[in-house]
Amino acid sequence: MPDFAQMEAQFQTLGTGSARLAGIRSAIREADAWQALRWQFRFRYDYLKESVFSGDRYYAMIVFPELTALYDDHPKLQEDEQVSYYLLIAFKWIVEAAPEFPQISREEIEGYFRMFKQRLLEQGKSLSIYYMKRCLFYMHVDRDLAAANFYRFLDAPLDDISDGKALWYDQQAMFYLSVGQEEAAKKAAKPIFEGRMKSNALPQATYHDFIRYYLRHGRYEEALHDAAVIEGRVNGDPYYLDILGTLLSLAAVTDPAHGAALFNRNYPLYLASKNPFLTMCFAIGSAHLLDALPDPSLLRVPHSAPICKAVQDGDIRSCALSLRESASELAARFDARNGTQDFMNMLGAHPIK
Repeated sequence: MPDFAQMEAQFQTLGTGSARLAGIRSAIREADAWQALRWQFRFRYDYLKESVFSGDRYYAMIVFPELTALYDDHPKLQEDEQVSYYLLIAFKWIVEAAPEFPQISREEIEGYFRMFKQRLLEQGKSLSIYYMKRCLFYMHVDRDLAAANFYRFLDAPLDDISDGKALWYDQQAMFYLSVGQEEAAKKAAKPIFEGRMKSNALPQATYHDFIRYYLRHGRYEEALHDAAVIEGRVNGDPYYLDILGTLLSLAAVTDPAHGAALFNRNYPLYLASKNPFLTMCFAIGSAHLLDALPDPSLLRVPHSAPICKAVQDGDIRSCALSLRESASELAARFDARNGTQDFMNMLGAHPIK
């Protein structure tokens, strides 16, 4: 039998994203061939995790049913506390990832939430993370329901399945900004901004919430201050295409030339992404930027890019229109699924300086 622990260590040395995913796929095939049950589960968990944190989440949605089927079909896995814990973590990631795909219906998303709640209760866990993720989803669907879940999230105790204290504060900042309670948001964000609370996605996510808030209110200097803090952290990372889209919208009204450099670096990541939500956000920001960009010679795109010929011809308007059409198509699909106009409004809300 192969040394599966060594195999796992080897693929962890590969670059994140497609290279590591390919390595894990190979390990899954090997574990399946040997019917090494625990490694069959573990490698699928590794695959799901890599997909989630490399930004696409597409492959996570594919492998998740395999992961849950293995667990449900094999009592030996259910008796393993670590495996049961990993299953809950996988559910936590999936209930956040599923809404990022407009082809997944609200009914299907609610189905994931029901299963997640059931699994949490079966293992005696807090429902804090369940309420937090439902609040995130319903922010763009039903704000009253989002608020109800937010306050339940605040009341529920944190445990080892929760995202931790740092994201507990981040969630508060995001929610309070969404309802215009700026001072409450700043109070919640203070320990994050002071570096006392940390997480993988922080402080980027928290600063992003404030940048969007300032941008909506035309407070560009404050938005630029916060953008300067996080740009180096998100530039070139496909996980943060949504934040990069917001930075492009900001650059459209503050410094289009700087925005063009940011676009050039990250446009190939947008082309490669399989995540509809992240690509929509980046396309919205790109459309805003290219609408405002006076000099098409600032753009550098791959030869295979859909807008390459327009860039070569110096036809900036066609470039902007192409990205606006891509953004509009995705925004319409998300809004149709959610029953709102949030994302079409975001596309149309290009701030004018």
